[in-house]
Amino acid sequence: MGLEAKLAEHRKLNGLAEYNEAIDEIIVLAKRHIMIFDYNLENMGFNSAMRSERLRDFLLQNPENRLSIVLKSVDYLDRYCPRIVLLLKRFSHNMAVHLILPEIAGVYDPFCLADGDHYVRRFHFDDPRGVMGISDSHEGRTLLLRFEQIWRASTVAVHADTTGL
Repeated sequence: MGLEAKLAEHRKLNGLAEYNEAIDEIIVLAKRHIMIFDYNLENMGFNSAMRSERLRDFLLQNPENRLSIVLKSVDYLDRYCPRIVLLLKRFSHNMAVHLILPEIAGVYDPFCLADGDHYVRRFHFDDPRGVMGISDSHEGRTLLLRFEQIWRASTVAVHADTTGL
């Protein structure tokens, strides 16, 4: 028989430090598409040099790779995440930052999803606890559908040119 499917792995996350480490693991596992839904990226490590290097490396691996981010607020990103804004300027052809529209303002569970197979998610913006799933295409598909729904109910929030900032 050929290669066997890898069994799904799950890990509980008991705080923002573990959640942030799990996001870095997910980014490294990504091969095609990273999808992020968060309130505003605050306390999520998105302006760290290491995180921006990992995202840059992912985007450089293949010109078809995509990074899609949907936020409830872009104020923190605009003010405190210049590395992400620089990535957007450099990779505007395969990276986008959207803002959620009011019709789905009740969505409250942030997550980061890679390729529909690997994810990290929290249960609520205000709750630092969460879970990480590796090679879990079942839950990954559910989160992928959720992200697509959120993406459809969002609009471009940050533009790659300086006039959009």
